[in-house]
Amino acid sequence: VGVLPHETDRPYLELTLFNPSTKEELVKTWYTKPLGLTFSPSAPIKVKKVDKGTRAWELGVKEGMEIKLVAHTDMPTPVDIYAKKYDEVMDIIKTGMGRLAGTP
Repeated sequence: VGVLPHETDRPYLELTLFNPSTKEELVKTWYTKPLGLTFSPSAPIKVKKVDKGTRAWELGVKEGMEIKLVAHTDMPTPVDIYAKKYDEVMDIIKTGMGRLAGTP
């Protein structure tokens, strides 16, 4: 597998989300913050809320989707987060968000 364009162009955060209603896995990428998501405070980490008009909303992220994998500029190989604790996953996401353009 070659290097994907987003791995070389600019900082990014990539979430692989599982949609339990359709059984699909979807890969979504952010280049700016805020993400426009609120997560459930426990594992498995699910999307609790999607803010209308945000990047998450534009990408078609839905409430109830579960985070399966996380990757970002400094960690381009996706990490399976199912075996990780909530705080570990949030630290990985926050690290990835730290390099994104936009407001905190």
